[in-house]
Amino acid sequence: MYENNMGNNVIKMNMSTIKIHKMKTKIYFIVAILSFGMLTSCEDFLFPSQDLIIKESDMPRDMLEMRAASLGLYALQQELVEQVLILGELRGDLLKVTGNADPDLIEINNFNISENNRYADPMNFYKLISASNKIIRILEDKYLSDIDPARGITDFHKMLGEAICMRSWAYFNAARIYNEIPYIPETLTDIDKIVEYVNTPGTYIDSAYVKYHPNGLHNDTIVMVYEANDKMFLNQDIVIRKAISDIENRVVSSGVDYGRDYDDPTWLVTVWNDYAKHALLGQMYLHIGDYTKAMQNFNRLLLYAEPGANVVRFGLDGRFRDNNWKNILTGIDENEHIFSLWFGKNTSTFQRNPLQYFFSSTTPNIHAMQPTKYAVELWESLWSRYQLIRNASNPDLTYMLDPGEPGDYHRGNGVSYAYVRNGKVFTSNEWAHMMELKLFDKQNELQIFMQEVDTVVYKYTIGKNPFSHDAHYMVFRAAGIHLYAAEIFANWIPKGGVLFMSRAQDYIYTGNYKQDPRQLGVAGRVGFGRTQGISVDNDIVYNFDPYTNEVIGYININTTLNKQLYLEEVILRQRALELAFEGERFYDLVRIAKRRNVRGLDGNQFLADRIVTKFPSQQQDIIRNRLLDESNWYIPFVLK
Repeated sequence: MYENNMGNNVIKMNMSTIKIHKMKTKIYFIVAILSFGMLTSCEDFLFPSQDLIIKESDMPRDMLEMRAASLGLYALQQELVEQVLILGELRGDLLKVTGNADPDLIEINNFNISENNRYADPMNFYKLISASNKIIRILEDKYLSDIDPARGITDFHKMLGEAICMRSWAYFNAARIYNEIPYIPETLTDIDKIVEYVNTPGTYIDSAYVKYHPNGLHNDTIVMVYEANDKMFLNQDIVIRKAISDIENRVVSSGVDYGRDYDDPTWLVTVWNDYAKHALLGQMYLHIGDYTKAMQNFNRLLLYAEPGANVVRFGLDGRFRDNNWKNILTGIDENEHIFSLWFGKNTSTFQRNPLQYFFSSTTPNIHAMQPTKYAVELWESLWSRYQLIRNASNPDLTYMLDPGEPGDYHRGNGVSYAYVRNGKVFTSNEWAHMMELKLFDKQNELQIFMQEVDTVVYKYTIGKNPFSHDAHYMVFRAAGIHLYAAEIFANWIPKGGVLFMSRAQDYIYTGNYKQDPRQLGVAGRVGFGRTQGISVDNDIVYNFDPYTNEVIGYININTTLNKQLYLEEVILRQRALELAFEGERFYDLVRIAKRRNVRGLDGNQFLADRIVTKFPSQQQDIIRNRLLDESNWYIPFVLK
């Protein structure tokens, strides 16, 4: 059989008429023993040195080997954690460098990134893309009959879903970082071939590959793909739409439950499951401004119903209420975590991350980055249980009867951040004493008390020894989805032209969007509900002294736009309090800046003003001018 389709640049030839070129490099597997004896594929399998084709004898032979190869993708995604988190946080307003930072981190912090900066390198994104292409090709060629929809949902469908979701996640994050990137043909499954494809001028001819037929060798075909000279870089909007389409048109289900025989539900949280798929689709739709499609996907989690369940899955009930919030950071729970990359699931996997190494000030860690003053003050200037006496007719006469209690002590000190002196974290009494000195404005005593004290990101250290380096990285969790929904309802005008800003507040303060009394909302579950007076129900919004909670002024938000902008600021604060240092802060600011530009407001100025606050005054004008140029929000793409 011979087929020539030059329009699609594809040539197919019958295998019986072609002499198969012998591969130069054999594909190898290495064993990584997981908690139930699972094989994990090695890099040689994911990136073989290929000449012409992959022989059928070198393909995964059964479900066990296929699952091992599929699991190998997660090691590549784990390699991206450091880069994704640092680029997503260090360029924002919540994290800054210390004197221990190396030149690469300083460049990222200062938006002055050189080509050789290790965090600017897109290589790991494209390694993951190439490996995903390989798994997708194997599943759609060798295991075509196993992913036949007529067979129902199988683990092969779910492995295919994992690979496609992972590839879309890689494209989405790369697009947010580099803005314009190459979208790689699915036939390219070797990173060297991808580098050649990206950097070769003119027409590129991909190596041939075998399309296997389930009925045997003589029905197999060689497919030769010719890529014409159309290797233009696509802007992020187009790339993201392609990633969305890839999932929606090809993923039936996602996520093999590797722990189903061991009564361990956390395993399904550590792979690209169907809920993670919808979280990613919702995030991508939000990024391109399609609120309707975003909510359709988010609602798969927000409106999750399980009759008779003791807890509200993804619903922010009392499971992590108050002081239990810190448990979100020390383990994996299927009710809060949607998808987490787990490091150190088993000691023999040797999967570790460097986050504690960068943040902790305890040897052997280097404390290269730390929270900004703004970030710390967000937690320390939040007050609960106060009594505000409003005067609706004359706001100037509104006063604070009882200032209440200072500090978000469930998510703040000793949890998301910590003060450390001589290697020891502040006790609750030391922190309370510091807050008292601030309350009574005893600056001299405060300065003396805080000598030789480091402020550290503690989120990846809590409950660990200095050598652990095994915190899991939360890609998606329920609170983040709630705050995305709040952002949408603060800005979305669906059919009928009615705004639903009160619904936005439900996601933050009460959880009433679902009419389930067990739900508490993002801020509500740690004691900061709507009763605290943070609302757009009134036109007058009061400002408070961060350390005394006294009323120091007010603003009038009597227009729809002003209410939206105010609520947007509330959501930004809540995202900081709940999700700081989890990798999304800079992209939150960029998304809002772009939306403000569309509205005719100065989004560039908004973003610049937020970020420059972490810099010394003599450096602020330089950074502001860089950020006013939108091109500096992105890193030049160089793949070599």
